Amino acid sequence: MGHGKWTPASRRTYNLLDAVSRHTIQVYPRSWSAIMLTFDNAGMWSLRSELWERHYLGQQLYVSVVSPARSLRDEYNMPDNTLLCGDVVGLPKPPSYV
Repeated sequence: MGHGKWTPASRRTYNLLDAVSRHTIQVYPRSWSAIMLTFDNAGMWSLRSELWERHYLGQQLYVSVVSPARSLRDEYNMPDNTLLCGDVVGLPKPPSYV
């Protein structure tokens, strides 16, 4: 974490050797926090950010980790009305499981 805006030079300050495993990460006003994620099983993962002033407007990011076995036991089909953003907007959606 650091004060001000994140820059590519901020990567030099990351603790990659003995990082603390946490479920909740604080991001203080006018600062940033970098997180490293490990997705250890297939399925849909939800990452959520909340501002205390707007607690009811929790922001969420869903990450889909697809199983190599492509089984409905691990993952459902991506909904047709899924909103995509960033670099994945123009990419095709994964093939259906059924």
